[in-house]
Amino acid sequence: MPIEFIKAVNQSSYLDPGSDFALKTVESEIRYDPLTGRISRVFPFRKFALQRHDWMPFVKESQQRFCPFCPEVLEKVTPKFPADIAPEGRIKIGDVTVIPNLNPYDKHAALVVMSSRHYIPVEEIDAKLIVSSFRAGLDYLQRVTVADPDESRYVSVNWNYMPYSGGSIIHPHLQILAGKEPSNYDKQLINASDAYFAASKNSFWSDLINSELKNGDRYLGQTGPVHWLCAFAPRHIGDVIGILPDKRTIFDVTDEDLNNLATGLCKVIRYYDQSNFPSFNAGLYFANTENKGFAVHARIVGRFTIFPLVGSDFCHMQIMHDDPWTVILPEVVAEELKPAFSPVTPQS
Repeated sequence: MPIEFIKAVNQSSYLDPGSDFALKTVESEIRYDPLTGRISRVFPFRKFALQRHDWMPFVKESQQRFCPFCPEVLEKVTPKFPADIAPEGRIKIGDVTVIPNLNPYDKHAALVVMSSRHYIPVEEIDAKLIVSSFRAGLDYLQRVTVADPDESRYVSVNWNYMPYSGGSIIHPHLQILAGKEPSNYDKQLINASDAYFAASKNSFWSDLINSELKNGDRYLGQTGPVHWLCAFAPRHIGDVIGILPDKRTIFDVTDEDLNNLATGLCKVIRYYDQSNFPSFNAGLYFANTENKGFAVHARIVGRFTIFPLVGSDFCHMQIMHDDPWTVILPEVVAEELKPAFSPVTPQS
């Protein structure tokens, strides 16, 4: 069934000092997430443009400090998994290594060291890197789910690229989580998807794809069976979602699926690079077999700093009020990003 895209447009007035204090009216929007109903604020900044950020001073400084993920020390200083999780101690796939997280966010927490390289510039992130890293993370999650099913019902794969995303180490790595309870956002997604399915007998995610295809303003295209679109109610700047409509759990996702997800993510990351977004956060979301209304999906948002102060792009609205916001309309992002996904070839 068609999805409703609801928004409220607010008009604010002030006396503009740049026009001899003539009355000026500007617009902002409150958008409602079509699944959860949570609001997102959209207030286009005038003349919003980001400066090109040079990470090399940060990289060179970090290379002078101790990095536990670099190959010359990783085997000596990083922990190993218990035998029931990984008899080999650490999980390895090619150049990728999975290790326990010394500072776990949940009962089961791992880090995927994505490469032996200390720094990978955003323009050198490719599908092979993403696929091997995601596969290693899913390998770990499948192991803990089998070994400790009651305490690993809710899982996720998370990526903080470079410090403005909240990452504390420049060396590229993923955060992998499994626990008895979902995060607040995961719980909202799963519960709302289940409720939608119970009420309509349809998957929200399939209906969302069809509605966005019909609407056309935010639909980007496909990479294999993965449908890509800009979020109507974005969690932050450049919010893009890639949906695998027929998959729900970590055991459903194949290497081909990962390759299709990685191909789309690379297109978005290239767009971020062209738009001078120096960092990003990304996540892979999963549910359980009984959550029939859910669909595995990736979500990625750009992160930036406010020059010249190197101020944070998160403020009181996100932290104190839990209201996400963006300064670029999703439809503008979609218009700029669509050529990377052309030609659009819908697949069932």
